[in-house]
Amino acid sequence: MSKRKRFGLIIIIFFLTLVFIPTGITLSEANDITPEELIQKHLATLGKAEKLEAIKSRGISGKAGVEFILGGTGKIVDGYFLCVSDGSKVGIRMQFSDVNYPGEYFAYDGNEVTVGYITPSQRSPIAQFIFLHNSTMKEGFLGGVLSTAWPLLHAGEERPRMQLGKRTIEGEEFYELDYGKPGIRAGEMTVKLYFDKQFNHRRTEYKVRVAGDLTATQNIVSTGGGNLVTTPAEPSGRPANRAAGDTIMDGLPDSIYLLVERFDNFANVGGVALPQVYGLEYSVEGQAATFLAKWVARTEYFTNNGQVDQNFFVAQ
Repeated sequence: MSKRKRFGLIIIIFFLTLVFIPTGITLSEANDITPEELIQKHLATLGKAEKLEAIKSRGISGKAGVEFILGGTGKIVDGYFLCVSDGSKVGIRMQFSDVNYPGEYFAYDGNEVTVGYITPSQRSPIAQFIFLHNSTMKEGFLGGVLSTAWPLLHAGEERPRMQLGKRTIEGEEFYELDYGKPGIRAGEMTVKLYFDKQFNHRRTEYKVRVAGDLTATQNIVSTGGGNLVTTPAEPSGRPANRAAGDTIMDGLPDSIYLLVERFDNFANVGGVALPQVYGLEYSVEGQAATFLAKWVARTEYFTNNGQVDQNFFVAQ
């Protein structure tokens, strides 16, 4: 073999070697990662430890929109979004200039969770879900890393048993962190957190499954205009507390209540990687009733350690 051919063969082998050198960790190669290691990597992606510890409060504002897809119809695009947090306290508000649907207001003042009404006697379906399953706010989940209450920030606190897996959603592979206690009772909420390959928190799913449940049929009704969806004031109890009868409820499909948070378009904001797009999806599948609505907020202004009005943590 001539020197020229030998040199050419060496060059080809060199470039083929580069092609097959791993360029970064993939989820399939990360079988040995533990939930605790995932949390550590997530916090490192979020920002430097000293920076995260220095932020005690945060205010975020931007624009919001909502679309009702099933169980009612309507779309509003000229809304206002506000998320304020102070330690474990958090308030999230989306306000719309619509007489039938003024918006949503979820708040936790460190003791109690309150939600806003869309009329003096009616909560929306998503507000009802958060009110009944208030651990979404009491444990700091709702709002994700937008809030200083985000539970993964508090590494020293005792956490429930966690299980780590993988799941592909809409063609993208995620780490799936099942954040909850084993042996959860029927009708109680499960929480799953999803992280991308860069360990950004991108999604949270809150799910409640209830057997023999007719509350979906009873609670979802249309307003007079027929364009938006409301729910009666406070039901007599949590869906799980309404026991199915031995005969009349037999054979009914389970009701599934699902709240999904989405976090996208991460950017460096004051030394912290925060999402610029925040989405909420709430759906109900039940006997003779379905509901689906989507909210999206695009953040515009961020303030860390500013003055906080404590009244914001009680839904007005």
